[in-house]
Amino acid sequence: MVKTSIKLDNYVVLDIENPNTKADSICSIAFIQVKDGNVINKKYILINPEDRFDDINMRVNKITPNMVKDAITFDVFWKDNKDIIENSIIIGHAVKYDLSVISKTLIKYNIALPTLKVVCTQKLAQKYLDISHYKLDQVCDYLNIDLEYHHNALCDTTASLEIFEYINDKYGLDENDIENYNYIESRNRSTGMKIVYSDDTKGLQNLKRIIESIMNDNKIELDEINELNEWLDSNTQLIGNYPFDKIYSIVKNVLEDGVVSTNEYDELMKVFNDFINPIKEEKINDSVNFQDKIFCLTGTFNSGSKDSIEEKINQKGGICGKGVTSKTNYLIVGGSGSDAWKFGNYGGKVQKAMELKEKGKNIEIISEDDFLKQL
Repeated sequence: MVKTSIKLDNYVVLDIENPNTKADSICSIAFIQVKDGNVINKKYILINPEDRFDDINMRVNKITPNMVKDAITFDVFWKDNKDIIENSIIIGHAVKYDLSVISKTLIKYNIALPTLKVVCTQKLAQKYLDISHYKLDQVCDYLNIDLEYHHNALCDTTASLEIFEYINDKYGLDENDIENYNYIESRNRSTGMKIVYSDDTKGLQNLKRIIESIMNDNKIELDEINELNEWLDSNTQLIGNYPFDKIYSIVKNVLEDGVVSTNEYDELMKVFNDFINPIKEEKINDSVNFQDKIFCLTGTFNSGSKDSIEEKINQKGGICGKGVTSKTNYLIVGGSGSDAWKFGNYGGKVQKAMELKEKGKNIEIISEDDFLKQL
């Protein structure tokens, strides 16, 4: 094959990793800057995506919420490195995907989108290499390029650089290999950022905010109870949802004689605290008994994927279930939380566990941090 006329000596190779399947946030980024054919700058940076982590992504890239909780956010990264990226030809394997995620992340931070010149090593491989498949690991296998830690952003960036150097040296490029990239946001695109809640969920979230406001000074005043009572009477459509029924019943009993007794006050404090933070007062009775006990996991875990934690439980003789039932012994609550959860901090599984505890079932609700001490 005859070499073409363009040979690049100045460019930036990059790769990103996502925390979840929405593909509009970043948990790590790596880039290698090449000038006059020599590497002059190489960076690998963990990013706090300010977004949820999905198990499937954690299994692939091995990045957990705990690893990035103190990391910089992407707007800070962009401020420090935008000149390098904007003023370079960008190279990567299926690079337009990476740039689309970068663009959607910039949109979230209200940062202007760049127009870039890009070269895709996947397209180059399809053009110049005679193999059946062109994913990064498959091209690396064909060219005997080391890809020991696939889906580590720096490892993937280094591999993309080696693919580009091979093709650039052996064949050169033509002008069609260098493309303009300018992300255009689709009017119908779902960003994954808007969550539509049911009326019951919105009602319970409002109730949670009211209770949090009452408990802000760690005491309950009679006028606050009266205001809460008015709200409860206006939202009786929530009857049948735990803990609305319990709060409604207690408030009515307290206001029946217009006097808040010591016992009634203590009960209100306990119910309100349990509602706004179900595991705050939970204590592990001695140590966790794993053998033949049934565990359920909920939420996003800072320490790793649910699969990895379930594997550790199984190794200790425990049994992992997918839902909370009357047979569940332990509910382990991930430390990261989720906006979609019914109580803001915790969700339906915690709600179910609390209902069963109320009925006398012996279920312990344990935070991720407390549970890890038992592993």
